[in-house]
Amino acid sequence: MREMSEENKYRNRYIYKETYEAAIGTFALAIVFLFVAILSLFFRSFEIEFIGLASWGFWLFIPAFFIFLGGFSQLYRNYKYKQVVKSALAQRNFQGTYKLEHIALEIGMKPKILLNVLLDLRTNGIIKYSFDAETGKIILGQPITYQPATEYVPPAKKLETPLPTEGKNYCVYCGHKMEAGGNFCPNCGSNL
Repeated sequence: MREMSEENKYRNRYIYKETYEAAIGTFALAIVFLFVAILSLFFRSFEIEFIGLASWGFWLFIPAFFIFLGGFSQLYRNYKYKQVVKSALAQRNFQGTYKLEHIALEIGMKPKILLNVLLDLRTNGIIKYSFDAETGKIILGQPITYQPATEYVPPAKKLETPLPTEGKNYCVYCGHKMEAGGNFCPNCGSNL
């Protein structure tokens, strides 16, 4: 009964509407725009005609500026998300077993975004955690060593249906070699 009231307490409370994603693509696009704009100035100064770039290319400085702003905004947003998650885990002394959804609801973040933030924090060595293979709960303070399976083939980015897991001794989502039994991957927390 307590778990049910805990879930109702935070129902529909997601306050972070922005995404958590890498900003590298945004910066790459901004650099392309910047390069073309600089190239147009070069063409303009040496009076080289190439698809009229000398007459219009310098205008690309404007979108390049705003794309760079978007990239820095994404970096700041990612930093903010990491700080919120670290603060929530620090309140738990980075120890204990918790349901991931409860942590996500408490801090106002979607579970999928929380998983991405946790993965980045673990990859950078800031926190340690694994998942309970039976319940899928997150175990803070318990490190896990990724053991890749040789027969693992990474799945497509977008999946229509869950991947079949029968007869596989590894996680079909991350490739972690599994021990016998268990309903969840101890590395990525995927439901198997």
